[in-house]
Amino acid sequence: MESKEAVIAVINGLCLGGGLEYAMSCDLRTASAKARFGQPEINIGIMPGSAGTQRLSRLIGVTKAKQLCFTGDMIGATRP
Repeated sequence: MESKEAVIAVINGLCLGGGLEYAMSCDLRTASAKARFGQPEINIGIMPGSAGTQRLSRLIGVTKAKQLCFTGDMIGATRP
């Protein structure tokens, strides 16, 4: 059964790994200028779990998602 309530993520600071995956699963996301996003799991030799790679590519595009997942870099909320 699908929920009728909207789930909103408010991000103010680091949003990495599992936290980013939680945020991506929300209906709406809003972030402060201090927010930083990334998938740092690659830095310890593992790939993001919980369908993080699929959600990420749907939200920000395949090229940018590959950059984050392959390099472990972080991006800011204001970065285009």
